[in-house]
Amino acid sequence: MKIVIRNALLLLVTAVFAQFASADVSGNWAFDVSLGDAGNGNAEITMTQEAEGKISGSYSGQLANAPITGTYEGDNFEFAFSSDALGVDITYRGELEDDGTVKGSVIVQGQSMGTFTGKKNM
Repeated sequence: MKIVIRNALLLLVTAVFAQFASADVSGNWAFDVSLGDAGNGNAEITMTQEAEGKISGSYSGQLANAPITGTYEGDNFEFAFSSDALGVDITYRGELEDDGTVKGSVIVQGQSMGTFTGKKNM
């Protein structure tokens, strides 16, 4: 009987831990983007978390209207898209905060070019 109870508790703890192991960034987001001397802007991001740590979705803003692909692990995520107007790939690398917002860096050609903050649209 003790073994059954122990195994049931172990299973419960494992299930709870798995649920919180990866934060959910799926949904529609409004990002405020600051690119230093290049200016500020807004972007609408739709992210869907898929199996095996992958993200898909779309980016709509001053830099492009394009599909995104990326990854997530725990509270961290990264996605990229191609900006035909600029002729480069742009990467957003960020973290989900405790208050449900996101923040991070905008990376162009391997260099941090700015920052972003975002909140989920309700």
